[in-house]
Amino acid sequence: MRLRSSCRRITALLAAGLMLSGCGQWRGIANVPLPGGPGTQSGHSTIYIQMPETLALNANSRVRVADVFVGRVRKIELKNWVPLLTVDLEPGVQLPSNALARIGQTSLLGSQHVELDEPEDPSPEPLRNGDTIPLERSSAFPTIERTLASISGILTGGGIPNIEVIQNEVNAILTGRSGEIREFLNRLDTFTFELNQQRQDITRAIDSTDRLLAIVAERNETLDRVLTEFPPLIQHFAETRDLFAGAVTALGRLSATADETLSNTNANLNTNLKNLQRPLRELAKASPYLVGALKLLLTTPFPIDNVDKVIRGDYMNASVTIDLTLSAIDNGFLSGTGISGMLRALEQAWGRDPATMIPDVRFTPNPNNAPGGPLIERSE
Repeated sequence: MRLRSSCRRITALLAAGLMLSGCGQWRGIANVPLPGGPGTQSGHSTIYIQMPETLALNANSRVRVADVFVGRVRKIELKNWVPLLTVDLEPGVQLPSNALARIGQTSLLGSQHVELDEPEDPSPEPLRNGDTIPLERSSAFPTIERTLASISGILTGGGIPNIEVIQNEVNAILTGRSGEIREFLNRLDTFTFELNQQRQDITRAIDSTDRLLAIVAERNETLDRVLTEFPPLIQHFAETRDLFAGAVTALGRLSATADETLSNTNANLNTNLKNLQRPLRELAKASPYLVGALKLLLTTPFPIDNVDKVIRGDYMNASVTIDLTLSAIDNGFLSGTGISGMLRALEQAWGRDPATMIPDVRFTPNPNNAPGGPLIERSE
């Protein structure tokens, strides 16, 4: 009996704990998910909407596209201090990725809903599952409470008695001047647009002027001395203006003479410049090897970097390899003669393997027509 009583007590405690933990998440009957309806079918898509404010919107509120209910608001939460709506849409809803979201009121005293709409320039990319409509593309329609509050403010202290006076004065200004006012408004629109386009330049000019004034303020003494000494300098220039005029005239004669001289030699100069292009181009191609060649110019056949290792006092270190094989002598001395190849054949007859001999110059490919060539580039 005692064991059965203890089991009952433990079961009751567990049930009470589960009920209390469940009640901790209770937020009202409006947040209980409803079965059926748009956005609850299998295959539905989920999007997220950032809102500046949620007004009286609740979970399970409807989502409309072109006044057709296509989904529901599943959850409303605060994320990074921005209200975030989790919206489920039924399958087949097609919206652009830059869709607009607004909170509206179904009727005068009805519930609120979320309205999804296309912008003036819809994106070709569709709104996909998991996408977020950011804060800059979401808003809310004016509510009945705000409209009534605005009307109340106007009627109680908004200057209603002055509306007739304002209307009469505006009518007196506009009567007979519609064309002029239209032209003025067009010009004002153009002026405002151009001013807006140059906003950054104006801001930069103001900042630059501020820095210039700060620099001028730091150099007050220098400017005072310049203004004091500048008049005598101007007087000196005025006294020597004849010299300046003569210098300008002489410079003009020099320019005319130089132009005449260069015009007469223009053809020869042009030809010389064209002829100079070819050696300069070839020199530019050889520039990667020019530095290495200059190292051998004064210390041939030893590179200048190793001269200190070659010449040691009154003697010189050198290693010479002389190839006196018959094939080498044949290539070096008999090439182009009627007996070219005889020494190579004699060496082969003595048992020399042709694969170990130096290549025969008679059968070496011409570098100009070798495969993958030409190896020697002809100058233009």
